[in-house]
Amino acid sequence: SRPPTTVDLVSSSNQNPWNTQPSSLDNYTSTMMYNKLALISLSVCLTYSVEGFSVGPAAFSRPTTVTTTTSSTCLFAEEAEAGDAVEETAAGDAADTTDILNSPEFLQRKLDVIKSDIAKVEEEIAAAKGAIEEGKAEYGQQFDALESEFQNIQNRFSKQGSQGDEEATMNVARKMLEVIDNFNRAFGAVTAETDEEKAIEAKYRASYDSILSIFKDLGVTEIATLGTEFDYEFHQAVMQRPHEDYEEGIVCDELQKGYMFGTKLVRAAMVSVAA
Repeated sequence: SRPPTTVDLVSSSNQNPWNTQPSSLDNYTSTMMYNKLALISLSVCLTYSVEGFSVGPAAFSRPTTVTTTTSSTCLFAEEAEAGDAVEETAAGDAADTTDILNSPEFLQRKLDVIKSDIAKVEEEIAAAKGAIEEGKAEYGQQFDALESEFQNIQNRFSKQGSQGDEEATMNVARKMLEVIDNFNRAFGAVTAETDEEKAIEAKYRASYDSILSIFKDLGVTEIATLGTEFDYEFHQAVMQRPHEDYEEGIVCDELQKGYMFGTKLVRAAMVSVAA
């Protein structure tokens, strides 16, 4: 059974249950009762309506979820199938491309292109060689003259550089010769007698030998004098005297040592010549 509606209550209110003619007070009382019953019926109807709306969404929630899950599963399946189809298509295209690249027609065409490029490069090389030969014919003599001049300049600078080194070495040697002469004069004038004097002389001898070793490293050498024939290029004769051991024209005494640097004279030796 359903609850009474407002229409039912209003219809029933128009009927008189006692089948009598009501009075004014009775009519007023009946009208108030009927209105109260109508409000109660309306309240009941509204309550059922609210309950129906509150139950409605919950009742339809599960079918909606199921439908969504099913739709999602179908969508994933379709995407997977589409991906497999794309992969198969790509693999097929790659295989077709590989077959085309390995085909005899393609390889022959590629070989023809390479041969054509080689022919073009050879033509360019031949043209460049022809231009070089033309340039040689036109400017060859000028190039040879410039190359010869450049070689002469290099030789001149190299010679000047070596000469500069030789001059510097000779100048240093000439300055050091003054020190060596002092050592020689001291060794000839002083004779060490005591152990203390001999120790001092040994120290001077060590310094003297060190200078001579440096001269040897630089290429500065002593000029031979005693017992050699007098040579005016390397010997400077200070006196001439008779000598029992040496014949005439032979150097019999060395007064000052002379030195050479290679083939160049650093200082002539001062000597006495036998008469």
